[in-house]
Amino acid sequence: MLKNILVVVSAVLLLGCSGSNSGLNEKLKAAVTEGEVGPEGYKTIQMAELTDFDWDTMYYFQPNEDEKAISDAIGFKWEGAEVPENHRRLLFVKGQEVVSYVDYLYDEFPLFVYGCGDDKWVYPKGRTTFASFKYCDGATEVYTFIPVKCAENIRELMQYKCPEGAAVAAE
Repeated sequence: MLKNILVVVSAVLLLGCSGSNSGLNEKLKAAVTEGEVGPEGYKTIQMAELTDFDWDTMYYFQPNEDEKAISDAIGFKWEGAEVPENHRRLLFVKGQEVVSYVDYLYDEFPLFVYGCGDDKWVYPKGRTTFASFKYCDGATEVYTFIPVKCAENIRELMQYKCPEGAAVAAE
């Protein structure tokens, strides 16, 4: 009986600890949502300035991508969980080790990451300067996140301004 209780308690504790870097999540959210855009129509965000750990490559994953899909993308075995429903994941790798990751709930922080040329959802640290701006998809606010070198690819989205009180929820 005691063994069964310990197994259940252990499972609850493991499931309750996501491992997601909440501090980085808050920094990223502040960088994207606070302040004004520059004269070019977007904010410039340096991912290396938001992180307090060493990393080589950042990966972006969609909801429900499982351990196999993540392992295939990063080139070694991912020991963590799949990306939760309605979440997105930024995962940071140094060599052959995952050093940190951020899972964010898209409904609360609608950050849409765009691919860019050869870096489509795989971003070497030297190419992680992102352009970000808010636009409206209907009545829903969405924040862009695209490498600066490809910001012109989505410039037309800048014209979709949000009315006061637009919803910050998506999908």
